[in-house]
Amino acid sequence: MEEKSNITQKKEIVNEKDGSVMVYIPAGIFLMGIEKNSVNVDAFYIDKYPITNNQYKKFMSETNYVEPAFWNEKKFNNPDQPVVGVNWNDAVAYANWSGKRLPQEKEWEKASRGTDGREYPWGNVKPDLSLAVFDLDISKGAPTNVGTHPSGVSPFGCYDMAGNIWEWCQEWYTEGKYRVVRGGSWINHMNILSCSYRSCSVPIGKDNNVGYRCVKDAT
Repeated sequence: MEEKSNITQKKEIVNEKDGSVMVYIPAGIFLMGIEKNSVNVDAFYIDKYPITNNQYKKFMSETNYVEPAFWNEKKFNNPDQPVVGVNWNDAVAYANWSGKRLPQEKEWEKASRGTDGREYPWGNVKPDLSLAVFDLDISKGAPTNVGTHPSGVSPFGCYDMAGNIWEWCQEWYTEGKYRVVRGGSWINHMNILSCSYRSCSVPIGKDNNVGYRCVKDAT
């Protein structure tokens, strides 16, 4: 009951450096993976939304950091769209600048899934376009602005954790070769939007459907 109370409160903070609203995820056990194993996670804060182009622009301005791929392409550079075209090291550099870090896989999945083992952030109903962005034509589609699908919010109040963009996590998927990405994207089939679905990308990859959000320890 205590954890449900924390979910209801949806305690939030604002990260001063980049202005991100961050949602509190309480310590405790959740059901992880297809097998729904009981996994314990310490309390942490996670960005309510993926990092946007507007936030990344501030980071570049303050650090003279290189532009992402697709930065000058109209369908990917709306200020409120999630930043894409960033590799794993770019995401880490931003996280360090902002006083945060990339999420561990278990942190990402708990924030997406809650504690009841649900299939998707919103529950067990299959995705439709009112809940998430997926299955778009790769030549015509693009991510939507963050927070566009409030019906698809996670139990803890996180947006865009299924579809829209893949999100970098800390861990290796295959040691020295691939890093973990989670969440599915605007070009993927609905089956990939499951909270438990794991995928990967080369750390140096700069794709138009991969971005990230950050976390910080609750201290």
